[in-house]
Amino acid sequence: MVYKASVYILLGMIGFATLTGCNDNSKFDRKKWAYSDGLEYPMRDNILDDLMANHHIKGLTFDQVIDSLGSPQRRDSLKFTYQILDNSFDFKQKPMYKKNLVVFFSKDSIVTKFEVSEFKAKKKEAK
Repeated sequence: MVYKASVYILLGMIGFATLTGCNDNSKFDRKKWAYSDGLEYPMRDNILDDLMANHHIKGLTFDQVIDSLGSPQRRDSLKFTYQILDNSFDFKQKPMYKKNLVVFFSKDSIVTKFEVSEFKAKKKEAK
């Protein structure tokens, strides 16, 4: 009886690991993209490559971008910024690292280009 329960637990753990993916790149999905734990978007980095390679962002309208990617974390006059990774709130993680998807619009609200921007703070040297 205990053996049978152990087998079910092991199979459940294997199934969960398979579904969550062991940091492998996976297909873009609007629900995965939108998922947030309140500070981070833990699924975005794994689906970013598929989004950029297989989903036509260039040429979309402002409204189509909002429909596909949701509201950005930062909105400038002709640019949306979507957070991919940001460890700046975690003081244990040094140096600070940020990764964003930046979507650029024309004056007519059409996407002209998109790119990934990364920022890594330099380590402070000990004195």
